[in-house]
Amino acid sequence: MFFVIKSVAVFLASVALLGSPVCFAVDQQQAEQSSPSRRNQSQQQIPKRLTSVKSNQKQSQKSQSVSGGSYAPSNSEVRQFHDVLNDLLSEFTYDVKQGQVNGLKNLSIRRVDISDTLPRTYEQYVELLVSERLRENSKVKLLNCVPCKSKSSTMVEGKLMITSPLTNLQRMDEAANQLGIENFMDVVLVYHTTHMVLAFNVFNTQSKELTWARTYNSETLRSNYQRMAVDFNQVDKSRKSDVYVPEYKIMLGVGGSQLPNVAGNERDKSFLGVHIRALEKFDNRRLDFGLSTSIWTNTSDFLKAYPSEGTSSSSTTTYTGKRRPLPYKYLLGVHGLLARNFVGSVEIYDKVRHGVHLGVGGVASKGYLAPSVRAGYDLYLGRRFVASFDAHYITQSSILVGTDFQSSRAGGGGDLALSYNF
Repeated sequence: MFFVIKSVAVFLASVALLGSPVCFAVDQQQAEQSSPSRRNQSQQQIPKRLTSVKSNQKQSQKSQSVSGGSYAPSNSEVRQFHDVLNDLLSEFTYDVKQGQVNGLKNLSIRRVDISDTLPRTYEQYVELLVSERLRENSKVKLLNCVPCKSKSSTMVEGKLMITSPLTNLQRMDEAANQLGIENFMDVVLVYHTTHMVLAFNVFNTQSKELTWARTYNSETLRSNYQRMAVDFNQVDKSRKSDVYVPEYKIMLGVGGSQLPNVAGNERDKSFLGVHIRALEKFDNRRLDFGLSTSIWTNTSDFLKAYPSEGTSSSSTTTYTGKRRPLPYKYLLGVHGLLARNFVGSVEIYDKVRHGVHLGVGGVASKGYLAPSVRAGYDLYLGRRFVASFDAHYITQSSILVGTDFQSSRAGGGGDLALSYNF
């Protein structure tokens, strides 16, 4: 009897163990079918990351899936959602800065369409971002079309009909005529797990003619700037923090100069110089301000007489008159420099750019100090090299010679330098 009861218990336990996976699968399927609202709710959450998968990454994913492993993108492959959105808006800003919409008298954003995976509040958010970029980077007058976002209801044959200017062209024309709107803009933001697309189109309210359209894809975003040799930081408006982050220009150059000396002949006016500029950029890279430091050495100090042969008569003369100054061999110049660069709204490195600068400061040597002014012209060649042409004026100064003060010469000069822009 005990053996029979034990056999029945073992049989029931084995049936329970065999049936448990089936029951789990059924329960899981029922749970998935019974929670569509939960899945829809999760789809409505704000996407926080956007994975950029390249071809080699896809190949790696395939190989890992074949081998049974799971693919997990690294930190470098994952980009924040709002960073990608700002990149798309920055490319739109670049086109606006180039004046592609400046021919329009006024403009109004009629509608913004976004993907279903994004919250509806993002429609107003994207509209505000686009309006901000247009306001800051173009001369187009922005108008707010309040009637375009309103709806009206009418009874037609006993049925309630709701219309708006977005679906009723007659009401849209009435709103445009009432507010004096000449152009409407529509914006579309498409979000995918691998990329984002931001599209714009502008059409005339009277003729309904499409006057401007552009599509920006996050997959091909920065390649356009690389082809145009544009620094992406110029159009990247977003900052990582609220603290102002300055942008500097450091230039190191060498060149030849012709400067007035306190004494000596024409050879004592020839110098070789090393020039350092440390400037801060502002006003969208149009203006630079900072310090310019120059160190000049006289060429007569190291350019001696060329080797020769034969006999020559030489005589040494000793001066026994009133004490007089000797020409300086080394000269230090420090100037506060303000530069104006003619680079347009966006600096493109594959084009020759121009600029002018003005500096006020002084020059000094051992026992010598004099105020000076310099002004020059800069020629920007590529991204790294700058050719500069400067004119100098050194004012008259007093120097102590022995126990007497003597006046030094005042005069003008100039130099030519080739600099490397860091």
